[in-house]
Amino acid sequence: MAPVHPLRHRVPLLVSGPHAQAAVAVLTALDMQPRIAGPEVGQASSIKMLRSVMIKGIEALTAECLLAARRAGVEAQVIASLQASDPGTDWPGRSAYNLERMLVHGARRAAEMREVAATVAALGLPDGMSAATARWQDLLAATGAEPGPADLAARLDRVLARL
Repeated sequence: MAPVHPLRHRVPLLVSGPHAQAAVAVLTALDMQPRIAGPEVGQASSIKMLRSVMIKGIEALTAECLLAARRAGVEAQVIASLQASDPGTDWPGRSAYNLERMLVHGARRAAEMREVAATVAALGLPDGMSAATARWQDLLAATGAEPGPADLAARLDRVLARL
């Protein structure tokens, strides 16, 4: 439920199903951080997958918004507007982080988002956001751009040079 580094085996994880309590006991003895998500098989996976709609979707929106803003020459103004709308978020820092996650892990995240889209569709809901997120994750991964230093402008330029 979080990046594995730096927590490694102590990263928070969810378990569910009729034997969840027994699993928690074993995993806790291994110095892991399990939490019961529910009594039914699949609840832990559903939480993880549906959370990804938001987390990976925000990354995809960040990429589309700021790559277009950089190309249009209005990146600073867009970031200033975002900052004014949501002053509790460090927009340049969070945006650089979001791009880094997509550049490093985009192919794996795209595959996950295709599964998420299938899950959303199986729930009888439109899967357009999840499917679009998978496309953006694939696109950024395919650029082969390295994230480099945590400078947002430099990351945007590296991606734009390869699109």
